[in-house]
Amino acid sequence: MTAEINSIARATIRSPLSDTIVQIGKFMTVGVLNTAIDSGTYLGLTRWLGFGSALVLAKGIAYAVGMVNSFFWNRSWTFKSQGNAWRAAKLFTLTHIAALAINAGAMALALDVMYLPEIIALGLATAASFVWNFVLNKVVVFKEN
Repeated sequence: MTAEINSIARATIRSPLSDTIVQIGKFMTVGVLNTAIDSGTYLGLTRWLGFGSALVLAKGIAYAVGMVNSFFWNRSWTFKSQGNAWRAAKLFTLTHIAALAINAGAMALALDVMYLPEIIALGLATAASFVWNFVLNKVVVFKEN
């Protein structure tokens, strides 16, 4: 009986590492959804709503729509945050502005300094901004006070 109880207890107790792995999976899922929303919004704006001559504006709007989606899904689903939403939104925005700089900087470094192929540079840039975003979202943006 004791062995059975211990087995059940081990199965129900989750480690911080396993929680983080689950959060990484959720964060990646939200990222894929954001990319689909960004692309769909961009195509909708440029193909159906007359933004055909304002591609950069359309891309900015599409990115912002994806970012809003990211904020809400990561806050409620990935990190299950109940903290102050306005505080989190401000920190989220700052984190993602920095991520854009990290992404572009890593791309430039990989292409112009390391002379890596474009596809590898793109992967490294994406990985760098992914790690930055995940860590900052987990330990700063959606951390409970």
